[in-house]
Amino acid sequence: MTATASNKSPADFTYVHRVCYSDTDAAGFVYHGRYLEIFERSRAEWLSQRGLSPTKLIHEFGIVMPVRELTMNFYKPGRLDDILYIDQVIEHRGRTQVSVKQTAQRKLPDSDELQVIASATLHIVCVDTTTLKPKGWPEWLFPAE
Repeated sequence: MTATASNKSPADFTYVHRVCYSDTDAAGFVYHGRYLEIFERSRAEWLSQRGLSPTKLIHEFGIVMPVRELTMNFYKPGRLDDILYIDQVIEHRGRTQVSVKQTAQRKLPDSDELQVIASATLHIVCVDTTTLKPKGWPEWLFPAE
C-alpha cells in the first residue's frame, strides 16, 4: 500500500492514499469499513506532522483521544488504484471534545477536478489516562486553526 501525506498549512491538511487490493471487497469497491482505517491513518499523520503520536500523547502528556461518535456517508464507490485525497477540517472545538469532518475525494478521469466519494464526522474526546475522565484539550495541539 502506498500512502503519503502533504501539509500545505496547519489548517489545510491532506493525506494521500492509493487504494490497494486489500482495501476492496469482492465487487472491487473500497469496503466501507476500510474508510475508517484510512481516516484513522490520516489523523495519525496529522499528529505526526505536529511532531506527535498517540504513544507520545499517552506517555508525555497523559491523554488519549477516543472517538465518541461518528457518522459516515458514502456517495460513490472507490475502486482499486484510485488515489484518495483525505481532507480533514475541525468543524467545532469545545473544551474536551472536537468535531472533525473528514472527506475522501478522488480525481475524475482526465481532469484535475475532485469528486467526493465518502465522508465522516467524528466527535473525539480528550481523556486523562489516569482518571479516564474528559480533560480539556491542550491549546498547543490546535495552533491557530
